[in-house]
Amino acid sequence: MKGMILFSVFCIAALSSSADEITSAIAATFSGKTAVITGAASGMGLCTSKTLAQEGCNVFMCDINEKGVKKAADEINALGKGKAYAVVADVRKFADAERSAALAMEKTGRIDLLINYAGGNEARCCKSFKPFYEQPVEVIDWGLDVNLKGAVYFSRACMPYMVKAKSGVIVCIGSVTGFEGDGCGSMYGTAKSGLHNFVVGLAKAGSPYGVRAFCVSPGPVLTRPAMAKMTTSLGFASQPQEIVDYVLYMASPKGRSVTGTTHIIDAGRLALPRSSTSGFLEAEKKK
Repeated sequence: MKGMILFSVFCIAALSSSADEITSAIAATFSGKTAVITGAASGMGLCTSKTLAQEGCNVFMCDINEKGVKKAADEINALGKGKAYAVVADVRKFADAERSAALAMEKTGRIDLLINYAGGNEARCCKSFKPFYEQPVEVIDWGLDVNLKGAVYFSRACMPYMVKAKSGVIVCIGSVTGFEGDGCGSMYGTAKSGLHNFVVGLAKAGSPYGVRAFCVSPGPVLTRPAMAKMTTSLGFASQPQEIVDYVLYMASPKGRSVTGTTHIIDAGRLALPRSSTSGFLEAEKKK
């Protein structure tokens, strides 16, 4: 027993001392590569853009928020490491997805990584806090278009270049709501569950050409203060960088065996009894 305890202490100490080096080594594998990131003006999309650029990656930051994405790209470029390109794009328009992919190829000649972050609960984003059966059709369409079709459009636009290069990784960002459902933002949960299956199709289509695809489904993430009010079995919401680090680990050569699967990072949200959670908007309603 004493030997096991000493061994455990040794392992914990070794892991703690080398965590930064491991993270840095994984991120460094993206140096000189090109990433296309949607929803890049804020939240985890912005965090990922900064992390990759810090390691010398060319980052094409796609977002509908023109002012926000240009400001973010300027701040990244001021650091003088990886190059950030601000791309004003609406993920609901396939033409914008095609233009974004074409720009990445024009400027760098490659697309190594696509991360589909753009999304949001339609009830919150459209400020329509009503049960599904009262939601306007425009709100329903927004929820499906941004959360599902956006990832489909950008994957369709970027994947041919990856297939031709026989290399590439596509990441879709799901949500625990894809498992829980939501009575107000019902399309958010529906779209996220669709992404869980979409990456299976992408993996089947891409595997013969060395193209991988997977989905990461977070629980509450502190991209907004309200997320701290959502319940998890561990009693906290994740930090954005935690999700970003996991995504980049899996997208790096360290995750080369991972494709066609969904990975949940939710601090034990889904481990709670279903009666103790009331959907994605519970935090909003507690305000």
